[in-house]
Amino acid sequence: MNADEIWAPGETVGPFQIHRHLGSGGVGDVYLAEDSRLGRRVALKLLHRRLTGDHRSRQRFLLEARLAAALDHANICTIHEVGEESGQLFIAMQFIEGEMLRDRIAGRPLEWSELFSIVLQVAAGLSTAHERGIIHRDIKSNNIMVTPRGQAKLLDFGLARLLIPAEGASADLTRTGGLLGTPAYMSPEQARGEPTDHRTDIFSFGVVLYEMATGRIPFRRETAADTIHALLQTPHTPVIQLREDAPPAFSELLDRALAKRTGDRYQSLAEMAARLRDLESQTVAPANPARTLPAAEGHPTLLDPPAQRQPRRRVGRRRAIITGTLLLLGLAGLLVFRPGPVSAPGQPPATTSIRSIAILPFKPLVEKDRDESLELGMADTLISRLSYLDGIDVRPLTAVRRYADLEQDALAAGREQRVDAVLEGQIQKSLDKLRVTVRLLRVGDGRQLWAGRFDEEFSDIFVIQDSLSQKVAEALAVELNDAEREFLSRRQTNNVEAYQLYLLGRFHLGRNVDDGFWKALDHFQQALAREPDFAKAHAGVADAYNFLCGFNVIPPREGFPKAREAARTALRIDPNLAEAHVALATVQLFHDWDWAAAEAAFERALLLNPGDSDAHRRYGFSLAALGRFDEALAESQRALELDPLSLDKTVGIGEVLYLARRFDEAEAQYRKTLQMDPHFGFGYWALGRALTEQGRHDEAIAAFTRAMPLSGSSPDEPAELARAYALSGRREEARETLDGLIRLSDTQYVAPAVIASVFAALGDREEAFRWLETAYAERDSLLVFLQVDPMFDPLRSDPRFTRLEERVGLRD
Repeated sequence: MNADEIWAPGETVGPFQIHRHLGSGGVGDVYLAEDSRLGRRVALKLLHRRLTGDHRSRQRFLLEARLAAALDHANICTIHEVGEESGQLFIAMQFIEGEMLRDRIAGRPLEWSELFSIVLQVAAGLSTAHERGIIHRDIKSNNIMVTPRGQAKLLDFGLARLLIPAEGASADLTRTGGLLGTPAYMSPEQARGEPTDHRTDIFSFGVVLYEMATGRIPFRRETAADTIHALLQTPHTPVIQLREDAPPAFSELLDRALAKRTGDRYQSLAEMAARLRDLESQTVAPANPARTLPAAEGHPTLLDPPAQRQPRRRVGRRRAIITGTLLLLGLAGLLVFRPGPVSAPGQPPATTSIRSIAILPFKPLVEKDRDESLELGMADTLISRLSYLDGIDVRPLTAVRRYADLEQDALAAGREQRVDAVLEGQIQKSLDKLRVTVRLLRVGDGRQLWAGRFDEEFSDIFVIQDSLSQKVAEALAVELNDAEREFLSRRQTNNVEAYQLYLLGRFHLGRNVDDGFWKALDHFQQALAREPDFAKAHAGVADAYNFLCGFNVIPPREGFPKAREAARTALRIDPNLAEAHVALATVQLFHDWDWAAAEAAFERALLLNPGDSDAHRRYGFSLAALGRFDEALAESQRALELDPLSLDKTVGIGEVLYLARRFDEAEAQYRKTLQMDPHFGFGYWALGRALTEQGRHDEAIAAFTRAMPLSGSSPDEPAELARAYALSGRREEARETLDGLIRLSDTQYVAPAVIASVFAALGDREEAFRWLETAYAERDSLLVFLQVDPMFDPLRSDPRFTRLEERVGLRD
């Protein structure tokens, strides 16, 4: 068919089946489609053939679009795939439900709280792209989607640049939505057809911010030609003249962002975002002055680097505790040793005081040669191996991945992580050669305890990793028993390609977003296609399915059985693989409701790897579900000792206190977490729950409202908000929010138990038990907490509740 015609439902483009037409734009048409390989919905953009008709343009488009597809960020619409099918170029993207920012503005200024929430999210995504050397070049309010929960997503990354003929095309400058951008949002250098860089995006970002603050676009005129003339020649009207409550500093920020000359603008998005965060803290008043939430400044030494401080995609707040232990549980047991040249500093290590260590992500010797999955994978291999050794606390990868910045100071990272020693390494790749250099430093005095250099063929990466783990253990003065020596020399695969795919899977799993889980699953499956007996890849598949269920991406009945099968396959191959025991325990607890088997699996995992902080945390929650709160707190506190800066583990202690009905202590723990990161959506959700149970409903409502834009499309925040409305007597608002949740459940998995809890708060027991029956039929994981979660309190006196506890296995 003609590519510019509308495709009909049922037609296919490669593996994608068209469901319906969503809309048209200047570069193509967008459809809701389904990827038949993974069973997920996508937004499929089919590009007009007239835009990329010649071979050179098409090849350049495919190359550059695939570079743009490498962007992974919670506030950037993920590109799943870019390709060509029978001459039709397509882009398969994440399908997002929501409204365009332009429609949300609708010619009216936004409230300051909403403005800052949206703009800081967009700034986080755009800043990350700039750090990767990728420029958008068509930032506009119609390229920003806002979900019903307030999460901002930047769309069409790179398309404006990708479709420009190589030599430029000034004739297209006057076309709204044309190839070089949209005139009203262009930078002056774009309009003149000059070379552009990241400061072009800063200007267009300023235009969008101006539109959000005033409801107007600063340079828009009746025609495109007049718009471009105003853009080049006319100064904008300062915001302070259009909005009485605009702070002068905000107006000055926009004046700088909209400077005609690039040198007069902010020189980085990160710099502009930092100023916006300062203005947010000065402009947006706390919801309740009597009990203010933590200030935006927090404790800078405890925060992630600015590029990582973004709204976290934590779909299903309660379900986040289900999957917390599965983040990158290790790459141990892959290697065998053949020594390469090693240098030593020449004095005895004197490491008797070394009882804790942080192994930082390895860095490339040449920045353009970055391979983040390899850099993190090298660190994770050592972390996994050394965490099995007795007497050494090793920080998990979830704690150290924040230190991937090339300029990161190793000793500063060690001080933040509160460890005795820190290991840093560099990787240099040249064709099929690999050189790794490492240094082990004592944090207290900066002394180098050991250094080494390893040169091997890239196909012998296992040799380097094994040698490295042996040498580090020796440098730490660890006395290895026979079992530990055997473990350090054990490998699970000799297939380098399978191993690299496995590293990519773990890398994407650690991103903690929906698309990352899908990509991780795909890479693990590719690894298994090359090495079917690769136990760690089977455990990775189990992890991915557990995450997909735990974060409400797929229903429990769909994913947990697949996780169980993969975990059991891993254990048939290697019965001593700790992460496979943790993955199996997760299924046995949250899906099978087999309490004894789950506890045995957790204990087995911790016997094999006592230094696994995530396994301690996860085991703690399982004990809390059974009301064994003292044991649960001990496990949760041990998890935090092993990973002291972890937001999840800090808030996890609060969760145990909350389930133990120690609400004031839980509140204090949640506030401590929010001091560490004032943008941690899970923390506000948890704080709201503690406030609800103390009867402080207005404060709880403020906390849940703050949580929602930071938490993506999670249904748990609006569910708790509805419950707080109901308990405070605001029944109409509770019903309205509840109706929205029920409608959402038609298109997204929403735990039936949370809907039941809202009906219970409204006093409608019949509807509450009807939804609990649905929860039981769907194996809703939240039923694990029937005995201890306060949200079920209004139903406890009903005999039906007792019978439900019996059916879940919580009563004899």
